[in-house]
Amino acid sequence: MPLERKDVLIIGGGIAGCAAAQQLQAHGIDYLLLEKNQELGGLTRSIIIGDTIFDYTGHLLHLTQYDSPSKIPYGNLDDNDWQRINRRALVFLKGHFIPAPFQYNLYYCPEEIRQRCIGDFRSRLIIKNPKTLREYLVTGFGNSICEYFLFPYNEKLFSTELDSLGVDSVKKFFPKPEAKIIEQGYATEGANLSTGYNSTFWYPKYFGIGLLARGLARGLCHVRTNVIVEEVDIDKRLVRTRCGDFGFDKLLFSMPLKEFCERSDNEVLRKLSVNLVNTMVLCVNVLVRGTVIDDLNDAHWVYVPDKKIPFYRLGIYSNFSRYIVPPGKTSLYIEMAVNINQSPLPNPIDTFEKIFRVLEELKWVSRSQCEILCMEWIPCAYVHFNHIRQSTVDKIFRLLRESCIYPIGRYGLWDYVSMEDTIISSIETVNALIKPFGSGSRRKHLDEEYAELDFK
Repeated sequence: MPLERKDVLIIGGGIAGCAAAQQLQAHGIDYLLLEKNQELGGLTRSIIIGDTIFDYTGHLLHLTQYDSPSKIPYGNLDDNDWQRINRRALVFLKGHFIPAPFQYNLYYCPEEIRQRCIGDFRSRLIIKNPKTLREYLVTGFGNSICEYFLFPYNEKLFSTELDSLGVDSVKKFFPKPEAKIIEQGYATEGANLSTGYNSTFWYPKYFGIGLLARGLARGLCHVRTNVIVEEVDIDKRLVRTRCGDFGFDKLLFSMPLKEFCERSDNEVLRKLSVNLVNTMVLCVNVLVRGTVIDDLNDAHWVYVPDKKIPFYRLGIYSNFSRYIVPPGKTSLYIEMAVNINQSPLPNPIDTFEKIFRVLEELKWVSRSQCEILCMEWIPCAYVHFNHIRQSTVDKIFRLLRESCIYPIGRYGLWDYVSMEDTIISSIETVNALIKPFGSGSRRKHLDEEYAELDFK
């Protein structure tokens, strides 16, 4: 089979890969996008079973740079197909449903918990330069807010001890400790119900979030699906697959950085990949007859810090849109996190039965109501911002740049960014590739442009 060689090769056809491909295509650059699945979209695809639409957990569109979905570059979206939703998220704590963010809505806590949380917050020990996520949380919120919610929830989410995570774990997606807001939320009902980056979000009216992925994929001309990358020869600039080898001048990839390094032929990259740690998530999608309990009837999701309960979050798709389920039915997603180093992995069927035993004990929903069950592993769900993450990523990126290889997207960059940021940063990376060059080598210019991009 003759070798195919492209000016730019893209590995991964999620929203990052599609956005990059659209920008290359718009500028007439010779490219080829390789996707391992049968269709494009990655984790932003939707799953259609009969009259029910599921997603790969709750993927919601948060916009800060664009006014509405139709403004997203290459999205091919119509605002009439979308709705802007005011979040209603809850925390389930000791039998009570408390509005999220928990730390900013203490008014709704039982009196004993409420008084303990505000007392510990006011007398908290201030650590000037916190080194770990645990220290950061304690110095910001006090012991009780941490012990009731922030510690157990984040330990479930990341499946690791918080002392192993650095303060870089605190991104724009985590509300900062603001004393005034905490005091307001303690004293006044409803004071902070709209606090947080995700207080509003966009979601399709009649479709799942896959509508975004389909829009970004529309019109792409140079795509190969069902192509699994087996090895990347860094020096020869070759990508080896069962469908043949592909050569490249420049390579973009959105597959997880750890996986890319493991599949490279570079010994240094493979060794560095050991330092990259992440959480896997088992997503359990369920369609049930009837409704959930009244407390959750209009909730979008509920955080569950209790470590005796196997899942860390339960969301209700049908509260995003009533049109993605048949009448009289409710669709749920339930998320359970697993550390990537855990062995053996939990059996999904056994896990499902355990989850529903808990749901029945809580009287949220009955096993007998279940009509459709769809379970999916998300192998790389949450990156661990451990103490060597940044130095490891920096070393990897320097090595990759030497061969004109550039990561894009949330997982390629080994970061935690929104879908909007993923699209923007992917387009910006392509812009650095195609920008007219002045004096000096093309590679030097690209390295300088790439280093200036802000993926935070």
